[in-house]
Amino acid sequence: MASEASVSSGLQSKPAPSTGFDCPSAQPDMQGARPFGVISGTPQETRIAFFKKSALDGFDWRKQFGTQDATRLFRFGARCDEHKCGHFDGSRCSLGARVKQGLPAVVDALPPCLIRPKCRWFAEQGGEVCLRCPQIVTMIPAADTPLNAVAAPR
Repeated sequence: MASEASVSSGLQSKPAPSTGFDCPSAQPDMQGARPFGVISGTPQETRIAFFKKSALDGFDWRKQFGTQDATRLFRFGARCDEHKCGHFDGSRCSLGARVKQGLPAVVDALPPCLIRPKCRWFAEQGGEVCLRCPQIVTMIPAADTPLNAVAAPR
């Protein structure tokens, strides 16, 4: 893994604060939910392979998969529910902060991401959270792992 100093300066870039952020840890049954990556790797070391926009042209995941099956295959984004979410502390997403603080970086550069322009985690935590994002999955297997510890609402 590259040192913090050698990682792209894009890590400090944050979009201007705005309303209407997207949640990068959305559930598939949330309004407007759409997959932005497919789950790959192993159960012990999951990774997200992020989609390119063209990969989703004409793809209706709801017709292909049920909601439960979809969480085993895809990572979803949707409009942030803010006050309806157990991770929202009233002004920020506490999950994004815990991901940045509690998990190691798993990539050296910002991965391609369809939701980054409106991503709440990126807006609040900067690119450092993006280096950890490829290890986040919607359905976490029951285990005593750092991912489970970070995901628990507080």
